[in-house]
Amino acid sequence: METLFPGTHWTNLLIIPGLLIGYTVHELAHAFVAYFLGDYSQVERGKITLNPFRHVSWFGAFAFILAGWWGFVLFSVFGGLIFFVTGWPNFIEVNPQNLKRKHISMSLIAISGPVASLTLSLAGLLLTLCVAAALVYGSGVTTDKVFLLLFPTATDLPQALNLQAWLMAFTSYIAIASFGLAFANLLPVPGQDGFAFMVSFVAFLRGREEDNHNQTERPDPAAPPKLRPLINQYERRNNVSDIHFKLGAEYHEAQKYDDAIARYRQALNADQHFGPAYVNLGLAYVAKGKRREAIHAFRGAVQYADDQKSQNEAWFQLHQLSEVSPVDEEAAQESMTEIGASPWTDTKPRPNWLALSVGGVFLLIAGIFLYSYLIASFIEMLKA
Repeated sequence: METLFPGTHWTNLLIIPGLLIGYTVHELAHAFVAYFLGDYSQVERGKITLNPFRHVSWFGAFAFILAGWWGFVLFSVFGGLIFFVTGWPNFIEVNPQNLKRKHISMSLIAISGPVASLTLSLAGLLLTLCVAAALVYGSGVTTDKVFLLLFPTATDLPQALNLQAWLMAFTSYIAIASFGLAFANLLPVPGQDGFAFMVSFVAFLRGREEDNHNQTERPDPAAPPKLRPLINQYERRNNVSDIHFKLGAEYHEAQKYDDAIARYRQALNADQHFGPAYVNLGLAYVAKGKRREAIHAFRGAVQYADDQKSQNEAWFQLHQLSEVSPVDEEAAQESMTEIGASPWTDTKPRPNWLALSVGGVFLLIAGIFLYSYLIASFIEMLKA
């Protein structure tokens, strides 16, 4: 691989398309797995998108371009250590408290990126072999000559941005970039996916051992409290807030607004940053005609909610409430009852599936045209 990808050469720039594609697939795998395991903040962070500039690591990309394969690996090792020591955020932007089974979920999220990169690397290699087969079949040249063009040695690298360079950039270099990302991220170094997977999986196994031990061993009343019950208490607090919120929504739908308000307040007592509880509390107050209390609840969502969707919904409800004229009390009461009659249940942020689908189809069509043009042009060049 060193002969194909030397330490310093202008053709290292050909790795840029592969890096953009590789980083996008790698980080999208993290984001999708985290989202489906309960961390909906991936949508608010803008991680579920086909825009490669939301995923690429610029330091890693420059290391790959400037120093080649081993430069990228060394950057991954030392960069991960530096990020870990200096307290920089981890590459995997996940809030473990949003996950139902924290440790095993973190393990799956961590390993999903390297698995996706390895899969893309194999797909890139298969694509390269298919392109090579098409060139051999279409031009009639030998297989050795075609493979020397797609996998040139250090002395046979293109000297200009010609057709061979473009074909290398969208075939063999995609496989190389994805394999490099998978290899570097599987290293058990702080800041890398391999280290996150190892730590999370060990924590999961230790948690299972402690659970089995607690089931077989009688608790000692005189024993001091351990750390694990404190962690369970935090998780139980979040579960309690969610239970109160769901019960409040049921009372809300049944128009039992006082009971719903009590449940929403209990949910907020358990979790002060639970945005949907603020919104539904405000809606319940609106349904009861308590305009001032409703405004206070909606402003609480704007100020304390830890998710953007609840804040946006609170602003929308404040706007709705501002359009209700308090002059005609009877009409105002009817309008507010109509606004707050139903609870807000669409609380989970969702990716823009339409944009993802349209973007994916567009990229597929563009890829078909690109490879068709490159193969046809390369066949004509080989025949000449």
